[in-house]
Amino acid sequence: MRPVAPCLMSALALTLTACGGPAVYEDESFAAASPYEARFATDTAATCEAARRTLLSQGYTIASATAEAVRGTKVFQPDDDIHMALEFNVVCAGTVRDTIAYANAVQTQYELKQSASSAGLSVSGVGSLSLPWTSRNDSLVKVGAETVSDPDFYTRFFKLMENHAPRVGAQKKAAPSRRGNLHDW
Repeated sequence: MRPVAPCLMSALALTLTACGGPAVYEDESFAAASPYEARFATDTAATCEAARRTLLSQGYTIASATAEAVRGTKVFQPDDDIHMALEFNVVCAGTVRDTIAYANAVQTQYELKQSASSAGLSVSGVGSLSLPWTSRNDSLVKVGAETVSDPDFYTRFFKLMENHAPRVGAQKKAAPSRRGNLHDW
């Protein structure tokens, strides 16, 4: 092999590698503060039950629910040819003092694709008679899926979840005092 060939092969390999763009994992920060988790002052089962009730209150269909995990799905149709599914997962992990709820949602998009098909008819003994029938088949095709990364989305979920389970560090509203109020006597 001539010395030019290995150089050309190396250059071609580098060029093809550069075409791929940055790897997806390069955006992963693994930061200590995460929008995907919240601490609750309840045990694992009560925390997951709060997550289940929160999802139900927002129109999610519960696919599975245990004392440690909940999975729900909600479907949308923003356009005639586009369908979206939002799958919401919550895992409840107990600690010595509280429970951490880890949540993530995956948005999957489907598009309606049409395909045409035709058929012919052959009659044995008479000969071949070709009568084309055409039909169109519609099918939903998955075109993409992505984890919802909007921190506000998870903040809203955990805030609503507080209606069913108290958050660690959340201040409770003080009950109004009846002392000194003459109208209540």
